Amino acid sequence: MATIILLRHGHSAANAKNLLTGRLPGIGLSVKGSQQARDLVGRIDTPIDFVHISPIERCHLTIAPWLKSKSSSSLKKLEINDGLNEIDFGRWSGKSLTSLQRLPLWKSVQKTPAQVTFPDGESFRKASNRSFSVVNEILEKGGKSTHLLVTHADIIKLLTARLMGLGINDFQQIQVAPASFTIFAGNLEKTTLVTVNNSSSLSKILR
Repeated sequence: MATIILLRHGHSAANAKNLLTGRLPGIGLSVKGSQQARDLVGRIDTPIDFVHISPIERCHLTIAPWLKSKSSSSLKKLEINDGLNEIDFGRWSGKSLTSLQRLPLWKSVQKTPAQVTFPDGESFRKASNRSFSVVNEILEKGGKSTHLLVTHADIIKLLTARLMGLGINDFQQIQVAPASFTIFAGNLEKTTLVTVNNSSSLSKILR
């Protein structure tokens, strides 16, 4: 049985400014996010076999302190996986959320995301499929292993909805805070939700 730990990156500089970052380069962590990254050294306190990271900088900054710590000694492999990349928000990237909330498409993003493709960007459906392929590949390998996937809020919400048998139109009901854990355990036949949006340490969650 595999344990899949979904970790959202820490609070970012764009989060602090209420901006939709998307895949724009050069967006680091806020002061709050940097502290969250340091705190993960103590919170990721059970053995991790594999780490899979989105290519986006804020995800790398989030896990970097842990990777440099003694806590990562059990790690067998680290990979950057584009399947865990942030959604491509196209022309919405870098815009303020306040301004985007005034657009007609915003209502569809919230109510019927399964029908949404961002202008010159990606659809929620495509993002769901590519990120699920990462999880499915892990489950196909079988065996007892622990995987840490460092990625983004919408990706984690889409994966959580899918693994729970919900539709894309349900994913906005799920909340995922910066530096929180959402954890599943299982195999190809069945996965079980262990916790969602949890800011405790892994040893307390998985005991």
